[in-house]
Amino acid sequence: MAESTKDTALGMDVTGGCEGPLAEFSALRQETLERVKAQQQLLTLQLTVTATIFGFAISRPDMTAVMLIVPFSSYLLCGRLVAQHFGTVRVAEYVRTHLSDRVPGGLHWEAWLRRRPYKPHLFGSLLPLLLTFVGASVLALASTLGYVFGHADFGVGSRIGLTTVWFVGLGAATLSLLLVLQMTGRAPIRGWRQTGLF
Repeated sequence: MAESTKDTALGMDVTGGCEGPLAEFSALRQETLERVKAQQQLLTLQLTVTATIFGFAISRPDMTAVMLIVPFSSYLLCGRLVAQHFGTVRVAEYVRTHLSDRVPGGLHWEAWLRRRPYKPHLFGSLLPLLLTFVGASVLALASTLGYVFGHADFGVGSRIGLTTVWFVGLGAATLSLLLVLQMTGRAPIRGWRQTGLF
């Protein structure tokens, strides 16, 4: 009876000591799942928006300039996807460096993952991401090239405006490329702590 009481008291002390950190870990795991879900939703939205814009522009040749929206929408959605990714990385680092030590025995999942680094394969995730965001932007810019620079019916103001939008779209496509390469670790241009994306 005394041993049972002692075990119960000890069990309560142990549980009481790590209840908070375990609840925090559970909340952080839920946040990670929400971020992964958001990434999937952003990918779906990118494909839907791009297909809609291309479909609309192809069905109405007089609306070719609408395709210039694609580089901007792709960049914005890519930025949000990358922000979700780095948010997940930030949660993982917090769990590994701060939360794990507060639980008896530790939380070894993040440390285990860190010991087995995963570099996205070109055909596994890097190429699909490049095609989804950068490829759509480049295709839109290529499709509007003749319309923007070769169309004879434009006034000077309209041509300057469309040319400016085209080049800014090219810049947005370049930024999307850099974001994808940074996310996949292929071009760590700046440390992810400095991106300000999370």
